[in-house]
Amino acid sequence: MIFGSVPQMIVGPEGPISLIVGQAVEPILHDSKHKKNLDPLEYVAAISFLSGMSLLGFGLGRFGFLDNVLSASLLKGFICAVGIVMNINALINCLGLEELMKEITRNPEEMDIHSPFDKVRFLWFNYKHYNPLSLKISLIGFAIIMAIRIFKKYAAKRPGKYSPKIVFIPEILLIVGCSTILCSYYRWDLLGINIIGNVKHDGELKLYNPLKLSLLKKFTTSGFLCAMLGFFESTTASKSLGSRYDLPISSNRELVALGSLNIFCSMFGALPAFGGYGRSKVNAISAKTTMSGGIMGFCTLITVVFFLDYLYYVPECMLSVVVAVIGLSLIEEAPYELYFHWKTKGYNELITFAVTVLTTLFFSMEGGIAVGLIYSLIRVIKNSTISRIQILGRYPNTNVFVDADIPTNLNEKKPGTQLNVFDDIQQMQLNEQVIEEIEGCLIIKIPEPLTFTNSSDLRARLKRVEMYGSTKAHPAQKRSRDLSMVKYIIFDLNGMQNIDSSACKILYELIINYRQRDIRTFFVRVGNSKDLRNRLKSSGINKILIKDLIDVKYFVMQNIANRFNINCRGRDHSIEMEEQESLNTNFEIENVIACHDLIESDDKPYFHHISDALRVIDCFEVNEQFLNY
Repeated sequence: MIFGSVPQMIVGPEGPISLIVGQAVEPILHDSKHKKNLDPLEYVAAISFLSGMSLLGFGLGRFGFLDNVLSASLLKGFICAVGIVMNINALINCLGLEELMKEITRNPEEMDIHSPFDKVRFLWFNYKHYNPLSLKISLIGFAIIMAIRIFKKYAAKRPGKYSPKIVFIPEILLIVGCSTILCSYYRWDLLGINIIGNVKHDGELKLYNPLKLSLLKKFTTSGFLCAMLGFFESTTASKSLGSRYDLPISSNRELVALGSLNIFCSMFGALPAFGGYGRSKVNAISAKTTMSGGIMGFCTLITVVFFLDYLYYVPECMLSVVVAVIGLSLIEEAPYELYFHWKTKGYNELITFAVTVLTTLFFSMEGGIAVGLIYSLIRVIKNSTISRIQILGRYPNTNVFVDADIPTNLNEKKPGTQLNVFDDIQQMQLNEQVIEEIEGCLIIKIPEPLTFTNSSDLRARLKRVEMYGSTKAHPAQKRSRDLSMVKYIIFDLNGMQNIDSSACKILYELIINYRQRDIRTFFVRVGNSKDLRNRLKSSGINKILIKDLIDVKYFVMQNIANRFNINCRGRDHSIEMEEQESLNTNFEIENVIACHDLIESDDKPYFHHISDALRVIDCFEVNEQFLNY
């Protein structure tokens, strides 16, 4: 309510996470060494405290970016799976089969019922044992709730004096209240309808110490697992509500809010609490501010203290109807999502959706979100580790450079289109048309920051370029280029705004290897980032680049050009014109003068444009004897 960024979020214990707590506590409860003076709430307090500390630490450390692995398809898949699970559980209660399911579960010789799919199998084999009265009550309640909701949607779109007020009809409260009155009048509980009944409470408020070191050691793993699952489930709810109501979501604030809440509640022995999408969506139907959560909490306390006796006759099947209605509202968002990704051929998103839903149905909710997260992480790692370098080629007689990798089935270029229209699925070849005039020179564009994740792939792709002339060639195909074909490599670093130390070391080793093989390296359009330039200098890359410039006689060209300019400025204009005319016939001098002042400075050996580096290479290749002389 104070730190959260989603006003409609309702926080409380979640079923799957409470199950993890139970599984962690159960072995200790059955251990004979711990049976004396045993209070299970002490263990619960320790787990809640560990969950809160984990979340608070992540929030203060600004680790909220971790929720970026939650793709929209993963969120929709999990929400859809939650809706299906809610409807399966609700259907069992609506048919009055919960007692039969408990009996079968307690009998080891009968079927094992844990996952939602197991419950579907249970319904398939035992639906004949349903309670007719429970089914009738559920169907009538469901029909009335859906009818009122449809009427509210219809009325909200119609002009009228009372149309805006019809939206506030509390259909769930009306149906639950009416069913409670009818149950107490007709005594449905005597006819096999399960009711809430008496709620045990002693009225005492006891404080617990969650800082017992022995308990913290035992429940570290369980507490961290609860924290992670709870965070991702809360993020699911916050992102869905945020996109629906156009809210600015801060994941770091959510982490701090959830962490602070669980640390505080652990002193009272409360279960780990996180945001739930189902109840939050119900609250979001009418609630707009954070006061809704405060009012709901206040009403809950008043109900627990004064009105528990009035809830005695609430039929459980009617509560299941409410759950089913909410579950349907969660599922109804999935079809459009699936249709959109199918239409746009987003097969990765469809796989993520299917994996999340199927794992949830066949195993558990926590298993579904865990497998969905793993698949999303694999996609993130795959995309982040792939180097997106391009081999550039130049249109003849221009300074236009484009991606030289083109599909083999692209026979002719349409007017007005670029050549970088490759598709990773298609086999690539080198477009000889755009590189025919710069043989012996490879131009490599690195349009992204280099880190330890993608620099290793950069090395492999550069080797592939040398061997096949393409970054997309399959490494098993026959070699198409000889090592002697490459004499110069130009790196266009426009877009590489930073480089980490690991990537810088790999780049340094690459350039050293090129130099040992008599391949000269040039850097073009290096970014203005201070950290980038300092790292290139401190790593020794600049020194190697300067040595390569010395090898191609770049500084000799500068001396010749400077002497020519000084001589021309120190003479009579008429004499200068005569010498200029005579020197214009000297092809070597003209080429050398054209290479004057093409790098930033003597200690910053970076060219301003690819054409500048090519000009120096051409001058050296054509005038090597003249420059050596």
